[in-house]
Amino acid sequence: MIFSWSLVNKMKKILKKILIITCLCITFISIGHAENTKENLEFFSMPDMTMAKISPNGQYIATIRYQKHKKKVTLINTETLAESLLLNLDGFFKGKATISQLVWIDDQHIAAQLIEVKKGIEDLLNTKKSQRLLVIKMPYLNEKAKVYSVKTKGWLVHPLQEEAGTFLYAKSSIYSKIYKINVNKLAIEGKKLNKLSKIDGGQFKASNEVSDIYGYATRWFIDQEGNPQAVLHFNEKQNLTLSKFDNKKDVKVLKSWPKNNDEHEESGSKTQVKNLIPIEMAGQPNSFYCLDSSEEEHRTVYLVNYDTGNEEVIYEADSFKIIDLVLSPDTHKLISVKVIKNGLIENVFINDEQLQTVQQRSKNTILMSRVSESLARDKAIVYMESHNNPGQFMLQSNHQSEKQIIGERFPSLSNKLPSKLIESIVKVKGLEIPYLLSIPSNEVKTHPLIVMPHGGPVGVHDNRYYNPIVQYLVANDFAVLQVNFRGSSGYSTKLKSAGKNQWGELMLEDIYQATLSVLAHPEIDEHRVCSFGMSYGGYAALMLTLKYPELYKCAANWAGVTDVNLYFQHPRLRKAQHKWIREHVGVIEMESQELKDISPVYLANSLTTPVFIAHGKKDEIVDIEHAFRLKLMLDKFGKSYQWYVDDEGTHSFGKPAQRQNYFSKLTAFINENIH
Repeated sequence: MIFSWSLVNKMKKILKKILIITCLCITFISIGHAENTKENLEFFSMPDMTMAKISPNGQYIATIRYQKHKKKVTLINTETLAESLLLNLDGFFKGKATISQLVWIDDQHIAAQLIEVKKGIEDLLNTKKSQRLLVIKMPYLNEKAKVYSVKTKGWLVHPLQEEAGTFLYAKSSIYSKIYKINVNKLAIEGKKLNKLSKIDGGQFKASNEVSDIYGYATRWFIDQEGNPQAVLHFNEKQNLTLSKFDNKKDVKVLKSWPKNNDEHEESGSKTQVKNLIPIEMAGQPNSFYCLDSSEEEHRTVYLVNYDTGNEEVIYEADSFKIIDLVLSPDTHKLISVKVIKNGLIENVFINDEQLQTVQQRSKNTILMSRVSESLARDKAIVYMESHNNPGQFMLQSNHQSEKQIIGERFPSLSNKLPSKLIESIVKVKGLEIPYLLSIPSNEVKTHPLIVMPHGGPVGVHDNRYYNPIVQYLVANDFAVLQVNFRGSSGYSTKLKSAGKNQWGELMLEDIYQATLSVLAHPEIDEHRVCSFGMSYGGYAALMLTLKYPELYKCAANWAGVTDVNLYFQHPRLRKAQHKWIREHVGVIEMESQELKDISPVYLANSLTTPVFIAHGKKDEIVDIEHAFRLKLMLDKFGKSYQWYVDDEGTHSFGKPAQRQNYFSKLTAFINENIH
């Protein structure tokens, strides 16, 4: 061969071009990946505006916002919609704190009840919550807002809006009392008291007492004028007691609960007795909104008349545990429920139609809730949400025909979620099973299908409003099926009770039949179906691909139950929860063959499709041992799987970065295997 320098030079030029093209490709790929990462984070970020309250005179709106990793209270002028910072809440607690209540005391003062999120806060009767009350005074011109604080342990129970600068404050001890407090006598937050100063201006004295009761009070019930009507407290026998005030002095016991009442069981019956604890006073005499303390998770709100004994289910939460209720101050109507979501207290707003009897509820796809209004009722804050609208706060005024948006929960997603929602039913064994199908609104003719069973499984349901996981998957060009299988709440007593003893049986059949039903839809690719879920939903996702491998091409789970026997032997389960297991799962004895027959761990050898196993190391509900047991069996039989453990993960997906990391891996797994 004859050596040629010209050939070498040509090769150098070719290689240079290849190198440039390669670098450009890598750059474009990196940019594309960065854009996807940013887009993913938008779905799993912290909400921006979480609450808005209008002043009594309707001139201003106080909001709670989370911006640039900081919690803030801001002020919005209702005429100009100009917004200004009132208070940065960071630093008021050493631990993780959140605002549990935001109240206008009058037109000049806003009270912010702070509570530290820590273990035990979810207990309805927790008497050791770390709380503090801040009172923010509206600033003049360019001045900074003044912040007062109440040092005495307790909580605000009522704003006396018609008495400027005063409010009612509860203090609990052997004798529990309510005091009338004047803001102007409180100390400025952070300012040290001198030797002559008295804590909280010396206002916790007999002359300021409004009402008292013997025993430790956990809840006071106040009417619109600020008069105590009832109190939930522990009596001299340490029994929880609901007492009513007659003529402000006479005390009448409406209801008393003995100790360990949640472990009471009727003779010869496995049915768990409801333990309805009053949380807020309703508008009718002797009626209260209650939660069932014996419920495995507090997800059902009851309206109870303790005089007649009449009780009615008024609202059922879709998933997260309810820890408190929020009512309209004038009508005592339920506005929202407070839940703990990803370690923070969040308000879940309630549609007016949702407060009808559950069976009477219509299928309104837009949630509209009136959350706050001025004393004259000429201005109000309205909250709106739908399946592809993550939530907006709007100002409604009698002087304007259209509502004005004042803030959004996730502004970066505003008008960026084009999708369609289809609601329908499928009949399984004579029972109507409701389902929701979300489909991307784009020009793609067919879409792969993700079947996403909910957790619980009993007493939980998927609703028609915003779900960040569903919308994230839809944005990634997947159709998503959510099935309210038997045992689900939110529809009818018949559907909910039909879930008893069907943990690994007809619940799965319902999901399978709903899947077959939607495959007939022209926009669904019947050959590309995968299952994905969390907790019980993760269990169902695994079982579906085990039972119907010809349909489900892959399965993914987060914190899924893989060994039913292990789950039911969890050391943290209370006696009441064991009763729930007997009633809803039908377990006669542990380690039975029946439990093994419905556990993925013991069926691993039959697996023919790829699975994605993911779990949080700090999960206290479904122990990570479930994941390790399944991994062991999959390794034993040489099955295909992907493995992911979040060292800081709990039963939820954790912080935004943790969620984004997991869902990036999830979509990559599905795209690789859904064929």
